[in-house]
Amino acid sequence: MSEFDELVASPGVLMAGRFGPDGRVAEHKTTGLYVENPAATGIMQWFCAAITTMFGSMAYAVDIATQSSFSETSWLPVQSWTYTGGDYVIVVYGDRFMIAERAKLGSLDELSRLLHAV
Repeated sequence: MSEFDELVASPGVLMAGRFGPDGRVAEHKTTGLYVENPAATGIMQWFCAAITTMFGSMAYAVDIATQSSFSETSWLPVQSWTYTGGDYVIVVYGDRFMIAERAKLGSLDELSRLLHAV
């Protein structure tokens, strides 16, 4: 049994998986009703990489700007993010991700809890 089985068994979750060190999808599970489209999986992979990079760049800029104020807090490294738009939700936590249908989810908090537990 894969570590992602519980995630894809959750209502609304279409895909859950892990990114490899190169940023590509290294492993994943999908629900039985989700027909995987390799092009869509590739687009999702690059979307997640671009957003994570953007957040990393923004966090780095904030850290540089606040270093002169004797602040010991930091926004780095980027650990997780969630995107909700249209009918879908994408959650990234470390090297793990999941894609779900928003209308079928109980709550984003529960989805986040499941992903953190994996």
